[in-house]
Amino acid sequence: MSTKYVLEFVLHAKDSSPKIIKSALAEFGSDLVVGDCQKQGESCNYQVSMITEDPTLVFDLCSQLGRIRSVKVRES
Repeated sequence: MSTKYVLEFVLHAKDSSPKIIKSALAEFGSDLVVGDCQKQGESCNYQVSMITEDPTLVFDLCSQLGRIRSVKVRES
């Protein structure tokens, strides 16, 4: 049985939306929640939480969308 991880982080992105982020991450985990844009200058901070078996894959993908901040990872 694979270990599952709960991820919570903030994605700081300029040209994105909750829909784009959800679409990009949907196949990599479950219980995916992406908060609405919290404006910061021209960019947005999106609060993201999900359960995944491969946090590295999720963070690699998110790094292509923007900067990752305030990361919390724990075993499910």
